Amino acid sequence: MDLQDGLKKIGLSESESKVYLALLKLGSSTVAKITKEVKLHRSNVYDFLDNLLAKGLVSYVIKAGVKHFKATHPNKLHDYVKEKEDIVSTILPDLKELAKFSKDVLNVEVFEGVEGVKTLLKDVLREAKDHVIMGIDETMFQKKLGHFMDWYFKEEKKLGFVERILTKDNVKFVYEYKSAIYRYLPAESFNPTPTYVYGDNVAILIWEPFSVIRIKNAALADSYNKYFEILWKQAKKKPKSAVLKK
Repeated sequence: MDLQDGLKKIGLSESESKVYLALLKLGSSTVAKITKEVKLHRSNVYDFLDNLLAKGLVSYVIKAGVKHFKATHPNKLHDYVKEKEDIVSTILPDLKELAKFSKDVLNVEVFEGVEGVKTLLKDVLREAKDHVIMGIDETMFQKKLGHFMDWYFKEEKKLGFVERILTKDNVKFVYEYKSAIYRYLPAESFNPTPTYVYGDNVAILIWEPFSVIRIKNAALADSYNKYFEILWKQAKKKPKSAVLKK
């Protein structure tokens, strides 16, 4: 990953990232030297340095009346991210109360693209409960999400829950993890639209454009779970042909 992109992902602006990386490269430097390196307006560089000082990512000393700035050790980035996590943990109860989440309310959200689908799967991990999936095609998941799914199943194992999965009986690939339990339906009756049912959520995945629609409603999730149990009893424990294990 590009260093500047990485810094932006943890909350630094593009210009703050440039200044921080320049200081790591230059060492202790004056504003004039930093400005020359990053090719930004001098007054703006002062603003970005102030922001980095507030984040604890830059320090300075005064030599002969001139400030010399220096990037703190990169390990400080861990502290910076941890502080943000601690803030979120502190305010989260009040935020939930403000939002007044209710099981009886129908909430619909759309998650777009690969990152959107990853966000949904991370929410499944946060729920950390046994759940069910209908209409899955693991070949497509492998193609779209690659190594992320390996990480996902390892996290699932750590959290100690399992997922029961209905797929078609001529499937060519399933993930070989004990937390994933498969049963198989005839290909001609197979619904190719993957549907996750976890907690009070029903999440419907669309392959093109790659996205997920998540509906949060306890009654809807309950009806989907009942429908799944009917299909689960009818499904076979082994596929029609040999499954190519990962």
